[in-house]
Amino acid sequence: MIFKKYEFTDEAAWQTAKASITTTDAEGNVSYTSDVNAVAEIGNICYAYDDEGNCDNLSTLWSVDILWNQDSDKFSSEAVYPEPGDVKHSFAGNDSLYLNSYCAKYPDSPHCNIEQ
Repeated sequence: MIFKKYEFTDEAAWQTAKASITTTDAEGNVSYTSDVNAVAEIGNICYAYDDEGNCDNLSTLWSVDILWNQDSDKFSSEAVYPEPGDVKHSFAGNDSLYLNSYCAKYPDSPHCNIEQ
């Protein structure tokens, strides 16, 4: 499985993009296409909080994490690659799935250089 992170200009942009990875059956039930394993709609990420726990640095972008069954170029212009230590979400706590995607993009990163 391939774990990628995306940021869309807003929720409406995500809803438009989401339509390309969903299908609707005869009864009107919507499901993801077979190339998608799971989707986590994160929304606007808060990057910093004040002393009272209020968000004082809220992203204006709409964040979505997708766990693909196979690698996909869909939404490649919206793909983002935050540093692995800054990741706010992972699927089932499996951080290595995101690290694999990050290292494919940045193979020379210190996060990806493993001494043998």
